[in-house]
Amino acid sequence: MRIDCHFHSSQYSCCSHVSPQRACEIALARGLNALLFTEHGMYWDQEKLDDLQAQYPDLKLFSGIEIALNEGYHIVAFGTRFLDRQTNLMPLNQLISIVAEDRDNIFLFVAHAFRYQPYPLPELPQILKWCDGLEMNSINILRGRHVRYQKNIAPVNHALYEKHLQDFKLTPLYNSDGHDEDIIGLIANEFPISDPPDDEVELARLFKIKSPSEYQNPELLSLHYLLNSPEYF
Repeated sequence: MRIDCHFHSSQYSCCSHVSPQRACEIALARGLNALLFTEHGMYWDQEKLDDLQAQYPDLKLFSGIEIALNEGYHIVAFGTRFLDRQTNLMPLNQLISIVAEDRDNIFLFVAHAFRYQPYPLPELPQILKWCDGLEMNSINILRGRHVRYQKNIAPVNHALYEKHLQDFKLTPLYNSDGHDEDIIGLIANEFPISDPPDDEVELARLFKIKSPSEYQNPELLSLHYLLNSPEYF
């Protein structure tokens, strides 16, 4: 199973330039088996997600959420839904309190931890303590320059990501953090299973017990306009 667990569509995220339908078409064409929509501050309406799923039966669709923390980091969550309204900003303590009741069925990971600053803020250890995973690579992480590492394209500060992953015993994740068409399917998580989980809770449980390997599409990555610029090599 190949899944992107961090993607934004124009349905609910104003920063995205790709429609859900177009995202699904490209995801299928580029070999994804599943796609997790992680809109900013809100979940997909379940009825709309079901309607979209009916149009693309060969691509399993899930809905999660990306939450901006007051502490300066972004958390992506999937599993049991714990918000019923849009939330633009939230303190860590409030998030901890909200998810506590069903924590075993909710997976939390920190997105692009070192994209905006090349060092950890003092709040990061406390956040990672309450999380299950750490996003290790994405197109938006690679915007801050990259290197070739172990046959893949990695962030130039990949050692910093690796240190925090190991120190806090987290699950690694690899996503597009997509907002436009050309980066769908370039980076994804891969599991040695054939069928995606039935729902978000089962997906959360999968990530809690197994670590995915990183999938990259080297041809498309090399053609990507940001990574094809000399300043990124």
